[in-house]
Amino acid sequence: MDIVIVTYNSEKWIKRCLDSLLKAKALSSDLKLFFVDNHSSDQTVELLTAYEKKDDFSRFEIIQQEQNQGFGNANNLGASFGKDEIVCFLNVDTEVFEDTFKRLEEIIAESSKEIGAWEFRQLPYEHPKIYDPVTGITSWMSGAAFAVRREIFEKLQGFDKNIFMYAEDVDFSWRLRASDYKIKYCPTLKIMHYSYESIGAVKPAQYVNSLINNLLLRYRFGSFSDVMRGYFQFAIVFFLHRAPYPGAKKQLLQAFAAHFSCISSFNNKSYARAQVGQFLEWDYEITRDNKIQTQKDCEFCPLVSIIVRTCQRAEVLREALISIRNQTYSNIEVIVVEDGEASAEKMIVEEFSDLNIRYYSTGKKAGRSEAGNLALSKAAGEYINFLDDDDIFFADHVETLVQALAQNRKYLAAYAFGFETPVVVESTSPYKYHIKAYNKRYTTAFDEVELCYHNFIPIQCIMFSRRLYEEFGGFDSSLDYLEDWDLWVRYAQRTKYICVEKTTSLYRVPFEQKIQKERQHQLDEALKTVRKKHESYEIPVSAARLAVYGKKRIWEK
Repeated sequence: MDIVIVTYNSEKWIKRCLDSLLKAKALSSDLKLFFVDNHSSDQTVELLTAYEKKDDFSRFEIIQQEQNQGFGNANNLGASFGKDEIVCFLNVDTEVFEDTFKRLEEIIAESSKEIGAWEFRQLPYEHPKIYDPVTGITSWMSGAAFAVRREIFEKLQGFDKNIFMYAEDVDFSWRLRASDYKIKYCPTLKIMHYSYESIGAVKPAQYVNSLINNLLLRYRFGSFSDVMRGYFQFAIVFFLHRAPYPGAKKQLLQAFAAHFSCISSFNNKSYARAQVGQFLEWDYEITRDNKIQTQKDCEFCPLVSIIVRTCQRAEVLREALISIRNQTYSNIEVIVVEDGEASAEKMIVEEFSDLNIRYYSTGKKAGRSEAGNLALSKAAGEYINFLDDDDIFFADHVETLVQALAQNRKYLAAYAFGFETPVVVESTSPYKYHIKAYNKRYTTAFDEVELCYHNFIPIQCIMFSRRLYEEFGGFDSSLDYLEDWDLWVRYAQRTKYICVEKTTSLYRVPFEQKIQKERQHQLDEALKTVRKKHESYEIPVSAARLAVYGKKRIWEK
């Protein structure tokens, strides 16, 4: 495998990067390294030369440039020196894990030919762009860490030479997709990327070049309205936003003036017709909330029981189970309970033998609460998480909540955010559907009083200690709607919940207005029942907090 790494005054990263590559080399096939130095003025080349002399790799090339040609051009040059079928691009401020390339080789071997590139998961700050939790397909990949089939890279002539730095990865990704290839995000393919000291940190080059290159990409991949909106957004940033660092506005103005000379190189609407790109303000895709740092390792690895309730729809269930299989956290047992006659057992046995999974059936229709209680009685995990068959986890869901509970052991429950996704079902066998929107409906910090008023925690979003189940029991069997809300209110008598500001799941709802109205009517009726029941619950709360809540309710009215 050919690995291309671009350097520029990178002396502080060389040792960490190369030492990790040496460890990974032991578990993978032949690694060939191609370093392209963009005319560094520090000790970067000297440090690389010292490693080259050790002769630890079958090939170790240092290509020195007489001037800084930019990130994309340097990567193109490095790739031209290799011959292997797969080219891997890494930033120099990355550190691979021991099994990174071994895992990459396995993923590539399992991939169909339509997969043209594979994106690594970057820690400790995972990029918040969305991907399909079932297939891993994503719309663009970060240039900091990805692998691509050489024939595709050469066919597309690599990165665009007119983009010096930032957005060249988006441009390449969209051209790849316009050529009918797909990009797969691989959550288990982990690297450390030390690009940011903290979430939200501003790097001058990124600030300026990202904005300017976004404007240029609009000419290549967008419509006329996309271009106009881009300039309007730029005006807002320039005239109304505060400069993130001294001299930022001057740099931005200079870059803006210069970008007009590049427009002709991007004004090709053949890509726009391919409909591979979208422009959401300055983003290139819908993003997930992600305001936490992911730990490199977590010693706290309790058994997590994931309970899946289903009813006569194995095709839908399959996707839920695949999303569990894709979890980055491994110590999981799965309890599937079918409400009614057994119909999914055969599919589970044939397709999910790799999961620690147990299947039960109620035999006859018993209701959602009874099915959930049966599963709770069978669960052995220290922590429990529900995933109804029409819900899906992103790959980091379990890992995220376990880490939150590990860092705050006094809490017995934690929840993250989830997308509400209205869907149009195109086919039930095979199950095909179209997501119409990704709605961020519930992003509420925990408030035990607010929880008594309405449910802001979708069932799949929360992980709780089995101690809560042992103390307060499971679902109220008289409820078949909002039974989860009733459970959260009861559990809140014992503990506050950790709110993790990260979107880690999605739940599907019907898009059709008629079905939505029928569903809402059922929920409204259940709301009255559950609220009446909540009147008997006692939750300790300060007088000051109650006063604030009372004022809020009055204001809302």
